[in-house]
Amino acid sequence: MRKVLCSILVVAFIAVLSYPASGQVRLGGGGPMGDIFQGQPPPPGAVTVLGRSFFGSLEGGFDSSIALLIGADDRNVRQEIGLTDTEANSIRLLRAQMLMGAAQYANRFRTMTEETQASVQADLSRDMGRITETLNTAIPQERRDNVQRLIFQTLGGLDSPIITPNTLEVLELSESQRGQVRTVFAEMQEERVAQMETMLGMAERVIAAGGPQNLSQEEREELDRQRRELEAQSFATARRLAERLRQHLTPAQLERERQLIASRPGFLPPLPPQLRQGTPQDAGGGTLGPGAGAWRPGDELPVQIQERPRGRFPRAE
Repeated sequence: MRKVLCSILVVAFIAVLSYPASGQVRLGGGGPMGDIFQGQPPPPGAVTVLGRSFFGSLEGGFDSSIALLIGADDRNVRQEIGLTDTEANSIRLLRAQMLMGAAQYANRFRTMTEETQASVQADLSRDMGRITETLNTAIPQERRDNVQRLIFQTLGGLDSPIITPNTLEVLELSESQRGQVRTVFAEMQEERVAQMETMLGMAERVIAAGGPQNLSQEEREELDRQRRELEAQSFATARRLAERLRQHLTPAQLERERQLIASRPGFLPPLPPQLRQGTPQDAGGGTLGPGAGAWRPGDELPVQIQERPRGRFPRAE
């Protein structure tokens, strides 16, 4: 198997896509992606290829792969998932192997043209699928089920704009429900993809300028207006999607959704304001607040997911 792009690049990409919400670009310079590109912003089109590959791979379970690749170094996540030290070390080994191939993609991004962009995206999507296949083989189903539960709680349930059919498995869908759910997602796919493409275009414009600090005041204000508009559209689409999905769920499954969000672990980052209504966090109870040092999109990437010297692994906490 080709050693491929590591989760660190994907996490760095997520940080860039958080720009519309955070007002900052984290891809160049300080983060892992910046190291791979020698402190320079990504080449034109790199964010778009990463974004399309990433979102396309979510339905195949790549969200669980990211959670495992990052969570192996987080004591709270390991305990919540039930990950053993042996399993965590096997994940770290896979991550180190993927790091060895990350520079290959960095080079392909540098030389990428409009004609070759599709082939780079296809290879990256395939390699993301191989990562998931490897982790599915290495990690027992019980742990992977726990990962899905934690992802569901992290996203905030069915109303999240980035929910996927795979994430809904935490509600123990029947075979007929799986078909119904995938039909709903398919019917709303075009709208969701269009919003993703708008987000990618915003990120590309900021990166092409070398960061928001290089934009004029008028350009920043316009970008902020577009960001607010896109955010409103994304959550409106998510609410319509959730309404349709709930029509296919049983009362017991709807209650399970409510209980999962109500019991959301305190070490997770806070939910966005659009998802807090009716939660303990919204009521000021604080039970959904983040733990000390919890990472939020737009923050500098946490130390535990920075690139490490090859062949060295952190001890399990």
